[in-house]
Amino acid sequence: MWRALTIAGTLVAAFSLMGLVGRSGQLHGAQYRVQQSLSVGDVLLASEKLGDPNFAQSVVLVLQYGEDDGTVGLIVNRQSDVPLSKLFPDLKGGTSDPIFQGGPVSPELALALIRTSSKPEKGTHITEDVYVSGSKDLIEKSVTSHTPASKFRLYLGYAGWAPGQLEGEMSLGAWTIARGGPRVIFDNDPDSLWLRLTREPPTHIADLLPPAPRLLAVTFPYSPFLPLRWPSSFHQGTFRT
Repeated sequence: MWRALTIAGTLVAAFSLMGLVGRSGQLHGAQYRVQQSLSVGDVLLASEKLGDPNFAQSVVLVLQYGEDDGTVGLIVNRQSDVPLSKLFPDLKGGTSDPIFQGGPVSPELALALIRTSSKPEKGTHITEDVYVSGSKDLIEKSVTSHTPASKFRLYLGYAGWAPGQLEGEMSLGAWTIARGGPRVIFDNDPDSLWLRLTREPPTHIADLLPPAPRLLAVTFPYSPFLPLRWPSSFHQGTFRT
């Protein structure tokens, strides 16, 4: 079922073409920073007033940031209705754990977040014991070894900002930045994560907010026959196959 596809150029080019946006946040007892300086591993929490449907009530993990390169992130709180077992029908070990919608850019691109005490051979460190990888071999190994959702999650697509775009949205108050850590990234109830984060001090969002809608519908073009891209590395602004 696998077909090798290549992706050329940098993510900056993709951002410039797509003109897409992302957002911000973090969890219980989080120490929010007054100066909105951004770094890899931060969690972005969308403002409740954000109207962009691509990022409404989203929680985004920053995978890459550079003033000249733009920003790459994954939405970590949007589960799909598609289980791993459907995407990997030929592999033993596929579970009913859901695939996540990582963002609107390149929905055929697969990336995994992995929590492990030692660096995976083809993984890039994000924060604490969390790594990101697009390695087909590493992802398949995680599936066949029944790695639980608390340590392995697969995302299709990602979020991207052109250089300066995220900073501009930050200045408009479109989102809040905090340090999330593994507890947020691998939260066991992603559907309620945004609402819980927005109710944490010091944002003091009113408790009268309506319940966050469950974002379970597959909003990316999915098919069991969709050819996926498998970047073998993720670093310095470039996916490499």
